[in-house]
Amino acid sequence: MKRILLIIDPQNSFCDPAGELFVEGASRDMERLTDFIEMNGDAFDRIVVTLDSHNRMHIAHPAWWVDKQGNPPAPFTLLSEEEVTNGAWRAANPSDQAWSEAYLAQCAPHVIWPPHCIMGTWGHAVYHPLDAILNRWANRHTDLVMIPKGHCRHTEHFSIFQPKVKREGEPAALFHKALLDDLSGFDEIYVAGEASSHCVADSLRDLITARPTLATRVTLLTDAMSPVSGFHHLSEAFFVEMAAAGVRTSTTSTEVG
Repeated sequence: MKRILLIIDPQNSFCDPAGELFVEGASRDMERLTDFIEMNGDAFDRIVVTLDSHNRMHIAHPAWWVDKQGNPPAPFTLLSEEEVTNGAWRAANPSDQAWSEAYLAQCAPHVIWPPHCIMGTWGHAVYHPLDAILNRWANRHTDLVMIPKGHCRHTEHFSIFQPKVKREGEPAALFHKALLDDLSGFDEIYVAGEASSHCVADSLRDLITARPTLATRVTLLTDAMSPVSGFHHLSEAFFVEMAAAGVRTSTTSTEVG
């Protein structure tokens, strides 16, 4: 029985109470996950950790946008397609305006997030003490893989497989088939991470859409993921959808193997 543990975006920006986009409950999620790995680490052949990896100038960050007075939007502002086409909000860089309008046409309303998981900063790093247990696991088992996502500044990249909107000519627009093929080689796929309303949800939807037969191999560790505040309804819909697809749920208190 080959098992893999997939941990989605367990980073300081989301998981530390001082993080720029702290997900309420995430610190406790990751502490439980740390105990789970301590207890069950030998049952896993591989651990894959994805890392949200943003540039400061990003379409979902305030600096990308300005209003008619030249002011950026506050975090958690919702931008509509109409507001962008009528000039209530526009790209701070005029060369980005055409793409910004096309982007909103595909995915409005568009949430503006606090700048988070900026590459090279504290927020980008894996939350401690999870990082410590992962390093100890890697010293014994070696097969710890870190995968960045989200570095394209022109689109959101919630899913670990593909961006929210594909931009022609952008390497990040390609579906991450290598990761899909890797996951397909395991009999059991355990999933944890943040957040159940966004990155975990979009990633699992892409996984099961691309390979429906993998659904019954997946176990969601439900006490090792939480929704972004104000988006609990997205998390609830995700769990209902996954149950219908045949995905299993468990908790970090489970003994694997």
